[in-house]
Amino acid sequence: QKPRAPKLLVCKMNIKYLSDIRNFIGKLIDPVERNKTFYPLTLSPVEIANVIDKLEGIYDSPPNTPRDGNIIAIESSINLIDMLDGSKTTITVVLPGDSDPSQGKISVLSPLGSALLGKKHGETITFFVGNRMNRFQILAVA
Repeated sequence: QKPRAPKLLVCKMNIKYLSDIRNFIGKLIDPVERNKTFYPLTLSPVEIANVIDKLEGIYDSPPNTPRDGNIIAIESSINLIDMLDGSKTTITVVLPGDSDPSQGKISVLSPLGSALLGKKHGETITFFVGNRMNRFQILAVA
């Protein structure tokens, strides 16, 4: 007989993960908690509201509704091509506490992470860091 995957363990990990996402969204929504937890933020209030809307759209679907694996969410691994210089890179969008740009782990609250959230394979994103325009095309999402 083939060994079976431990389904209960997977469910517990998913519940913990979703609980972390819910807590993160809750902290973003509350202005006092947001400033206390994530200060200083590089995103404007409008950009933060946009991130909250995207996260709620991704994570507030009814239970047992399969998520489209092509939509970029937290913990998605993304292959990108820089449309300005042609360089390719792979990153993972993560919660702020897990961010490590040297390891390709980009915070959902960074300009790049927030621009990618909710996008799909083949789409192009444009965002600014300071006065520098950045444009990437999404080659793959896993």
